[in-house]
Amino acid sequence: MDRDRRRAFRLLFLCLVCTGMGQAMLFAILPPAARELGLSPVQVSIIFVASATIWVFVSPMWGRRSDVVGRRRVILTGLLGFALSMVCLATTLAGALGGWIWAPLVWPALIASRCLFALFGSGTGPASQAYVADRTEREERTAGVALLNAAFASGQTLGPAVGAGLAIFGLLAPIYFSAALAVLSAVAIWNWLPETPPHRVSPAAAVPRVRFTDPRVRPFVLISILVQAARSTTTITLAFFLQDRLGLDAGATGRIASLGFMVLAMAGLGVQATVVQRLRPAPAPMIFAGLASALAGFVLLVAGASLAPLLGGLALLGMGLGLTAPGNAAASSLAVRPEEQGAVAGVTGAIGVVGNIFGPLLGTLLYEVSPDGPYMLNAAFMAIGLTFAAAHPRVRRARP
Repeated sequence: MDRDRRRAFRLLFLCLVCTGMGQAMLFAILPPAARELGLSPVQVSIIFVASATIWVFVSPMWGRRSDVVGRRRVILTGLLGFALSMVCLATTLAGALGGWIWAPLVWPALIASRCLFALFGSGTGPASQAYVADRTEREERTAGVALLNAAFASGQTLGPAVGAGLAIFGLLAPIYFSAALAVLSAVAIWNWLPETPPHRVSPAAAVPRVRFTDPRVRPFVLISILVQAARSTTTITLAFFLQDRLGLDAGATGRIASLGFMVLAMAGLGVQATVVQRLRPAPAPMIFAGLASALAGFVLLVAGASLAPLLGGLALLGMGLGLTAPGNAAASSLAVRPEEQGAVAGVTGAIGVVGNIFGPLLGTLLYEVSPDGPYMLNAAFMAIGLTFAAAHPRVRRARP
């Protein structure tokens, strides 16, 4: 990889870290804060389900839009949309906790704030993946896509530590900080990230529309749904699960949940930095190994009764997600033509979020019955995905 591409990818990496950091802070802060406000786990999950529903329809549009106007503008829009969403969320929570927002308006305002992220922030992912695809050869594609996943995982790793340091300024200071960081990242992208080469940007009429049912990407769409459902179900219930399994109060829950999210992210980041970047495996073995590791992680979470095995389960899950997500994204990218990169990134990003719609809602409903329920469901999802991947010839042949 030449020096200019390395410089561009490093800048994109650093600027995307803020998204993962903000998400980690939000998922650690929102559940216990929502309980203080009297919101149930189901209500908290609906905040994310509403956003995910919008994401499914908007993400493909942003992917195709990046094929027309270039990647940089869409990445900028996504970062600024993320910043606006986080500011609105934090301000709503501050008003609710301070008593200066009418209580019946709090939950709808939280939903609306999160939906801003779906409307505009959904452009960052597909445009970034298409940017990497534009600037990598086929044999470099998996490592390049993994770099984007590593950026998100790095943010998730740093998020809890940074959040804990900023907590001395108030519960919501980390969320405001992540919004400010997103704005600074947008400024850096605008000034220093080279735009996609002009020949990659097609006229609007010539932009291909990759459909969800396209046989080239259909198997990877299904795997993406299963993995994203497992990821989102775990994310939305983890703080509640650790609090109830270990008998923690609200303050301890925030600390232990932050530790859990950090282990999850560090494991994913570690496997991407070592296995993916150094060994450069093909997408197919990454998908198989990732699904198997995630399955083992969920089994350990169900069986664990103390902090150590629970963290071990999260580490296995993190490694599994760290392999499956970039492997699946790279396989989708390799399955289509260069002029379809934005379109396919938008489709896979959108359809994967279908898991965010059904996963959290079903997971929180199961959680009301049993805290183990969501994790048993996720283990079943991983087993189904592993069986499907082994049986499908297009997944087995997913190689540069």
